[in-house]
Amino acid sequence: MNGNPFHHPLSRLLALFGALALVVPLLHAQETTQQISLVAGWNAVWLEVEPQDATGQPLPPTSVFNTSVNTAITVIASPKPLTGLAEFFGDAPASESGTFNSDGWEQWLKVDPAGASDLVMTTGNRGYLIKSDSAITFDVVNGKARFFRPKWTPDRYNLVGFGIDGAVPLSFSDFFASAGTTHPLTKIYTLAAGGAWAPVTAGSNITDGQAYWIFSAGPSDFMGPVSVDFDNAITGRLNFGGPDDAVAVLGPSPATTVAGNYDIKEITFTNRRGSAVTPSLTRLVDGQVILAEVSPDPTILAQRKGGDVGASYTTSEMPVGVSSFLSLGASASRQWAAPAERSNLYRLNTGGGNRVYLPVSASNSSLPALPNGNATASTSVGLWVGEVSIDAVTSSVENGEPIRPSAGSAPIRVILHSKANGDVRLLSQVTVMQTKTADPEVAPVPVLVVDPARIPFFEGAKERNGKRVGLRIQTVAYDMPRKFDAANQAALLADPAYPELVDEAGIAAFLDGRSARPPSLQEKYHLTWPLTGEVGSGKSVSTPVAAPLTLDPFHRSNPFRHAYHEQHVRGPNITRSMQIVFDSDQTIPNRLSGTFTDSLQGLTQTNILLTGRIEMRRVSTVATLEGAP
Repeated sequence: MNGNPFHHPLSRLLALFGALALVVPLLHAQETTQQISLVAGWNAVWLEVEPQDATGQPLPPTSVFNTSVNTAITVIASPKPLTGLAEFFGDAPASESGTFNSDGWEQWLKVDPAGASDLVMTTGNRGYLIKSDSAITFDVVNGKARFFRPKWTPDRYNLVGFGIDGAVPLSFSDFFASAGTTHPLTKIYTLAAGGAWAPVTAGSNITDGQAYWIFSAGPSDFMGPVSVDFDNAITGRLNFGGPDDAVAVLGPSPATTVAGNYDIKEITFTNRRGSAVTPSLTRLVDGQVILAEVSPDPTILAQRKGGDVGASYTTSEMPVGVSSFLSLGASASRQWAAPAERSNLYRLNTGGGNRVYLPVSASNSSLPALPNGNATASTSVGLWVGEVSIDAVTSSVENGEPIRPSAGSAPIRVILHSKANGDVRLLSQVTVMQTKTADPEVAPVPVLVVDPARIPFFEGAKERNGKRVGLRIQTVAYDMPRKFDAANQAALLADPAYPELVDEAGIAAFLDGRSARPPSLQEKYHLTWPLTGEVGSGKSVSTPVAAPLTLDPFHRSNPFRHAYHEQHVRGPNITRSMQIVFDSDQTIPNRLSGTFTDSLQGLTQTNILLTGRIEMRRVSTVATLEGAP
């Protein structure tokens, strides 16, 4: 058949396969250029990139294919992405006949007196049939690129193209050898310039940027001689996220020094080429995300840094028939201000003849932008959650009671909140929630709630089983002191059984001398505790010298109290003085490391001192606490 391919006996089959041209949004990918060469007549083009407007929406075909300049283009058509499977031809399409179902296609016509043109958006990783009056070559510029692997509809023909490394010719026979009977060569069709679809020749070469009708006999995950995958590949990018999960990576063996902190992601390769392959990366766009290859050292259970991934990088050889892995580390040193997220764009050549785009992204923070859109908040404002590893403690069995390394490390969680003015408070619990809104145009604002009585005024920040729930963060390592002020202990001050109590200043001393808990003592406790100092590099915070954390003899958390033991109705008066000294060199945004000291008095005759390292992470930039001063 010659002329318009929509009138070929295969045309009704073609109408079916629009469902295979999946439209997946591009997420923070980088832009690149795809060159397209058309012959005079009909062309089947596989568009890998997607030009977008300023709002991120796909552009019309007139803009993408620049029809005002490329005036030879007369027809652009593509199967509708949402075409159903109600009408199709079976596994012998060349023998079928019928009338083309135009409802299954979107078309743009240069000459369109009837107004039939309905192709309004041009999306990437999709096949297009283009008719040109003459041979032309042009560039599709500023197109968003994403990692893509075909999503095959089983027992149907799929309009699919592949990224092909043109350095070495690759025949259909070699390309589909590992696909077996799933994609038989007898059921792969190519479009001739005259408009006829014909089976491909096994020894002919598969062409980069060309679309083919390829039958899938049952389910398939085939993407070429070498398959590539990684976590969340469906998003189209290798996303390292923020630096909070970075780990220390040693230099090349036998070095024992740390080469840097890196987020680590793993790319999996499955080689079915028939011979060993050596993948390589070529950087198309430098978004200033610093990458290096890392590998585990099983002898010391650590990661070691390999080569830096610069403008080009070649990996180790991947053997045949097995899955191999490439571990990439994104440097946690991300001291850029804006944009918060950056992305490099690589062309990943598998070494087996097929290649894919690989956008790589990383952000300078794991935190979302502030509600007012200001992503450049103070580096210390917000909620900080820290994990302490206690590794030394006062020895109670040696003369002089020296500080000795502990046999193991004990974890302690510490929660801090820093206000915009630098004031810091110690918390034992907090719930992350958001304001309620009845208007979808009004976005909820994140809040930090420390007063349980304030929780009903907000809604949860997370959805679980159809309900919105708050995210509660708490610690069991310490508790807040009791409230001794006159307003909260009015009943005790007014109790006629204790006429000696006239003001709050005497309550603590009074309790320290009691053998039984006064019934009028109120179980009311502080929600936060003020600290001196500031959060930040080279700074320190500590409990005030005159106001340490105190567990009075009848405190709810006093470890020596026992409600059902007559000899343990009270405990000693226990005080804790904490101090955190932050390191001056902090390389990871929203993350602070330092030393932690905790001095306990009242448990033994002398003070017990605990020391260790602390790693703190900022989990919210909200500057105020609901229910706290």
